[in-house]
Amino acid sequence: MAKDKTTQKIGLVGAIAIGLASMLGAGVFVVFRETFAISGSLFLAAIGLAALVSVLNAASVYQLAKRISRPGGIYTYSREMVNQPTSFVAGFAFVFGKIGSIAAIALVVQEYLTPELKFWPAAAAIAVLTLINISGINRTAAVAAVLATTTTLFFVVILTSAVLPAASVSAQPVAEVLSAAGGSSFAQLVSAASVMFFAFAGYARVATLGDEVRDPKRNIPRAIVITLTVVTLLYFGLAQTLLTQLGLSLGFVEAPFVALTALIAPWMPGWLVIGVAAAAGLGSMLALLAGVSRTAATMAEDGELPPMLSRRNRAGAPWLAEVIVGAGAIALLFVGELSWVIGFSSFSVLLYYAIGHLSAWLIPEIGAAVRVVAFVGFGLCALLAVAVPGPAVWVSVLILAAALAVRWLARGLISRA
Repeated sequence: MAKDKTTQKIGLVGAIAIGLASMLGAGVFVVFRETFAISGSLFLAAIGLAALVSVLNAASVYQLAKRISRPGGIYTYSREMVNQPTSFVAGFAFVFGKIGSIAAIALVVQEYLTPELKFWPAAAAIAVLTLINISGINRTAAVAAVLATTTTLFFVVILTSAVLPAASVSAQPVAEVLSAAGGSSFAQLVSAASVMFFAFAGYARVATLGDEVRDPKRNIPRAIVITLTVVTLLYFGLAQTLLTQLGLSLGFVEAPFVALTALIAPWMPGWLVIGVAAAAGLGSMLALLAGVSRTAATMAEDGELPPMLSRRNRAGAPWLAEVIVGAGAIALLFVGELSWVIGFSSFSVLLYYAIGHLSAWLIPEIGAAVRVVAFVGFGLCALLAVAVPGPAVWVSVLILAAALAVRWLARGLISRA
């Protein structure tokens, strides 16, 4: 007998846990160093710009989530508000961009836990988390809640330790550090913000769960707002702490949080920091796997991907989509450079949110304020997308063009049959 679907739904707390787990694993332990290395004296401004784009994105997603409860996030929203080809681009960008994110975070977890080994620990982590997701969304939310709570408590300890008298011995004024970092151009600011955006991109993962959340039109918008607020405050606090304690070395030091705790909390063993970093990454990967597979399943239900990807097990999980997403991420471990994968993910997700703003603009009978947010958000997403460092822009455009061509040919063959 199939289980009652109501037993497979999560509430507001579970949705917040998935959002926090999505953001904290990617953000804190991956991009602060890279953002500072690019932006220099505009480090805090780059974080602020990434946060602003995220707030605007959240505002548009908030408006859409209040009206549409079907799983799939912006893919579903744009399908109803724009057209099918645009929704395909949104869904494709999300799915393949986030497969890259899963692979990138798995490599980071491996670097903390087993730096001497190549690929296999990361592959094993993806496989185990895929099995957890296949067992049902309630288990995903429970595990994400544990990992998100652990990570958040760790950051609270770090921020508390940073204001104690012992930490002031090694502290440097933020203004002096930023001044010594040298000037930075507008282009570097935008490029750094596009990298930092990778750390903010997880809050709307909740929207992809749709009606797997109880009372989704109420709880999904609330979860997005709460998650983004908590993480933004944490990021600015941690950025200031990293600057005051590590100074210019933030731009090149390995494992910056290990170095930070050695200065402000020498009583904390290094293995604990490594364990928390790994837990944060695992939590982020778990939430990513849940959101990506459900978007793929929704696209399959709409005929945009092979129908078999929409198959669900007794727990309501799209098990085949979970397996294929996990396998794709494992494959990327063996061919992708971490920095390239981050750039690819940022470009894809910024494109995804740009389509979200377009969808919000087309909501019938909305106020002028919502349209202004959608207009400005669309422009900033486009600006950051083209500023992503490395080859991600042109490679991503070619991949998306190829996907659209395959879609057009496939539909043409079906119409002639």
